[in-house]
Amino acid sequence: MTARKDLKRIIRKRMRRTGESYTAARRHFLSPKDSHMARQTQHIDEAILTSSIDQLALTVKTARTLKAQGVERIGQLLEKAALGLDVMGLDQKAEIEVRDVLASRGI
Repeated sequence: MTARKDLKRIIRKRMRRTGESYTAARRHFLSPKDSHMARQTQHIDEAILTSSIDQLALTVKTARTLKAQGVERIGQLLEKAALGLDVMGLDQKAEIEVRDVLASRGI
């Protein structure tokens, strides 16, 4: 049995979605501190990162899905987003909603 089967499944899903090579897609999951999203969060105020996701005014369904995944704070959401929102069990509409809300707040 393949070790880290779940990781490979997630990487291949990103490959199909983005058209990246396996290595490029893998890079996003193995080093989240070096990812694009992680570099963006370095300039965000700590108060924002520790704020509740309830302040983002997400739909009830999206907020419940995020909380079921253990995401209570905006900082946690950004960490998970660095791995890909599709990993968190969000449907496409919810992914777009989260991206739009974060972008509207300059995050």
